Amino acid sequence: MRGPSHLPATVGPMKVTRARENVFELTLTGQELSALVAGARMALDIMERDPHAPDEAIELLRGVIGDYDKALARLKTPDGRPGRPSE
Repeated sequence: MRGPSHLPATVGPMKVTRARENVFELTLTGQELSALVAGARMALDIMERDPHAPDEAIELLRGVIGDYDKALARLKTPDGRPGRPSE
């Protein structure tokens, strides 16, 4: 498994802070965000094929990914281009 030493020098440490109970704020690069979302999408794909995966977990992950996709669609750069995190 590749660790942080293989990341480009421009990638800083991810920061997670607790804004309030059960609410977190993340500061991360587009590459880090893309990696987390890709992992979530892969996990959902695997869970949907697993007859033993809990339905509640599948629905929660579907909802989180759906909310992310909707928020990303609303995000635009100043020049009007889509606000994809890795761009």
